[in-house]
Amino acid sequence: MFERYTEKARRTIFFARYEASQFGSPYIESEHLLLGLLREDKVLTNRFLRSYGAVASIRKQIEGHSTVREKVSTSIDLPLTDECKRVLKYASDEAEQLSHKHIGTEHLMLGLLREERCFAAELLRERGLAIEQLREEFAKATWPSEFSRPIPKLRRIPLEIHGCAMDSEYIRGRVNGFRKFKWHWHKSPWKARDLVVDKDGKISFDVTLSAETQNFTLIQGSWKEDRCAICHWELYESKDKPDHGIGHTNGRDWVCTECYETFLSGPDFFASIHPEIT
Repeated sequence: MFERYTEKARRTIFFARYEASQFGSPYIESEHLLLGLLREDKVLTNRFLRSYGAVASIRKQIEGHSTVREKVSTSIDLPLTDECKRVLKYASDEAEQLSHKHIGTEHLMLGLLREERCFAAELLRERGLAIEQLREEFAKATWPSEFSRPIPKLRRIPLEIHGCAMDSEYIRGRVNGFRKFKWHWHKSPWKARDLVVDKDGKISFDVTLSAETQNFTLIQGSWKEDRCAICHWELYESKDKPDHGIGHTNGRDWVCTECYETFLSGPDFFASIHPEIT
């Protein structure tokens, strides 16, 4: 789906997922995509939002607009809302209309504005952004942008994790996302987690909701497996299979022992050992 996306655009999607998890949202919504854009492409946002105050106020408005729940592990795949899927489709359309080969952060911004009723578009319009004006700016390409620079081709060489061949480009993106922050990882046995379930069958890790006994039911130990946030290796309670039963966690995410030792515990694997993976 993201083959045509530039590295910055892909990282924007990654950060949108991260932002959604921080709010405890079960979905990636348009406002999370906007927060990912603000986090990833400072050149773009500074060019059109002018000041740090404008950027900070967007985050404050989103926080006020959102229901904040218990954070969700980034090892759990969060789906895009239909609204967000349309934004990505519009971004692709905008790139084609501008005859741009790749889909960059500028096209994602246009996609947000085209989804006129979404909260992210409302926030951008409040700050004076208009889609026609932005299209003209991007068509002129008179400011430093992603599409004005050649995009290097990624060399994909096979990586083997747990005896299985993995896509090096995908793994590198996951690893870079974690190395971007100074997480403290500690080794721990994986244990089943408690969940609450509402009347519609929707689940949450926020067990404090179980106090609302009329609306939520606590089910102890019902989350019986997790996935490594890098390679998706299964993690579950097991004394006999330590490669599945023991991992490393930063308090929110889990990674398997092999991924931790290969990618997170020492120097940057891709820069120091495999610089040919660009």
